[in-house]
Amino acid sequence: MTTPFTRTVLAVPASSERFLDKARQATASALMVDLEDGVAEAGKATARDLFVRAAEGLAAAPRRLWLRVNAVTSPHLDADLTAIKDVAEHIDALVLPKATPATVGVLAGRCELPLVALIETAEGVEHAWATAAHPAVRALMFGELDYRSELARSGGLHAHDTSWAQARIVNTAAGAAIPSIAGPTAAVGDPQQLHTDCTRQAALGFTGKLCIHPAQLDAVTTAFGPTPDMAAWARRVVDAVQQAPTTGAITVDGAMVDRPVIDRAQHILAETDR
Repeated sequence: MTTPFTRTVLAVPASSERFLDKARQATASALMVDLEDGVAEAGKATARDLFVRAAEGLAAAPRRLWLRVNAVTSPHLDADLTAIKDVAEHIDALVLPKATPATVGVLAGRCELPLVALIETAEGVEHAWATAAHPAVRALMFGELDYRSELARSGGLHAHDTSWAQARIVNTAAGAAIPSIAGPTAAVGDPQQLHTDCTRQAALGFTGKLCIHPAQLDAVTTAFGPTPDMAAWARRVVDAVQQAPTTGAITVDGAMVDRPVIDRAQHILAETDR
């Protein structure tokens, strides 16, 4: 099942009433309110209460509302699921940390909400295809920082190129016809690093990116959407096809154009016109 593209996901800690209020004006494709890593152990109960009170207002805007619950192995998950029962109608999906086929099956068996599988472990990367195949999973997200931490624990202290794992996530999501969300850029005050990360991640095929500050949203939206040059090329392809006397391969800008190229051009134009 094809899911709408998600270019920008803004992470918001549920423990901050101020951040939750500011998030109402955010232009992200989806808000990911966080009950897990973004909340200290001592603040979990308060964070749940704040989210429940804010849920309806956060869902009022034309965007999706995601809630990152605690992991299946966490003692906090039971309280998370209990707390959201009365506001579940406002939640578009639960984001599951440390997602694997087994943990997705557990959470899907306990809750009817769609799931976003956060792939952030070696096991999760290795079994991503089976995770994405679960009917409850609507998107994959790559947990870059947690994955690198696991590599370090295994001796990979210098690991910073996670392209192989990211490509696996992208390919898996494409095979399941669901979005793939790239990991965040932690350097909030470094626009050049954000640009570099976005360029690399978009080139790998990610459909969008997790943002940890509203200031990152515009750059990410631009990086992952069609560029003017892409749109112009796609228009030339479509126009050439419409004017062609046959349905076979044609040439545009000196390059052969056949059915896969035409399909890509049509997808680009569809995104341009949104």
